[in-house]
Amino acid sequence: MTLSKPLAALLFAGAILIAGATVAEALHGAEAAKDRMGHMKALGKSSKAVFEQVKSGAPDMAVVKVEAGKIALASRQLPSWFPPGSGQKAEPKSHALPVIWTDMAGFETKAKAFAAAAARLDAATQSGDAAAVGPAFHDVGAACKGCHETFKEKDKT
Repeated sequence: MTLSKPLAALLFAGAILIAGATVAEALHGAEAAKDRMGHMKALGKSSKAVFEQVKSGAPDMAVVKVEAGKIALASRQLPSWFPPGSGQKAEPKSHALPVIWTDMAGFETKAKAFAAAAARLDAATQSGDAAAVGPAFHDVGAACKGCHETFKEKDKT
């Protein structure tokens, strides 16, 4: 059986993210924060790729499927990226606010909303419904913003 390039890329990315989640659970302090920051950059890169496709007006569904799959997988792993002791005291470059660890239930609620939105985006892309991708991606962005408003330090620029 030969895999298409997009499917092979998605499977490879999924394996990397799954391995990353296992490693993240074993990390502590600054190492966990740096690992989380790497995951967040990858998540941002995938989000940007989907945004660019949606913005184009004629999204390349192969690209969108791969990147939406990465977003959905990452969304399910996100809470594990925040072990206790991995905040700004451990890594000053982290933008994760201490409220994450004092209101873990609130954080997990926001993370679940993000995962649900990411799952809807992934479902829209897997169905091939290009018209559904834009609204589903908007919901992902709103879920990201909802979490960032409470749990992420505002950029200092």
